[in-house]
Amino acid sequence: MGVRIVGDVTRLNRALRKLAATRLDRAAASVGEALVSSTIQRFNEQKGPDGRPWEPLAAATVAPRKKDFKKSGGLRKQALERMEKRKILIQSGRLRNSITARRDGSKVAVGTNLVYAAIHQFGGLAGRGRGVRIPARPYLGISKADEAEIERILKEALGG
Repeated sequence: MGVRIVGDVTRLNRALRKLAATRLDRAAASVGEALVSSTIQRFNEQKGPDGRPWEPLAAATVAPRKKDFKKSGGLRKQALERMEKRKILIQSGRLRNSITARRDGSKVAVGTNLVYAAIHQFGGLAGRGRGVRIPARPYLGISKADEAEIERILKEALGG
């Protein structure tokens, strides 16, 4: 069965395009929210979008400070607990909490505006004289689960 329209369909075409754009704009917002959520979840799980765990923190990063030692030489209980609980890429939570989605019509981008974010995503040399190697610990990206969620959102938006 088909539909045949005779006459000037300019207004109809304009209305259909506007309807489709509105649906895609809403879908982009939903995709952005889903990707921000899954990115934050990666910080909690300490894994990249591919599911691989991030490289552990270097011993120097979690090494106790002078004030962490008892006079007898052992570590204070609080220092031990802090060292055991230390999560990768979550010292203050600033990086994790800076993840946002920016939408422009039906396009969406997820990321952060923090200057130091790229070194953690891609890895590289940092510090004075670039003497410290920071391993790549990708937190941005699209996982298989993200792909499935994006597909679900788009199908729903397009009536499928």
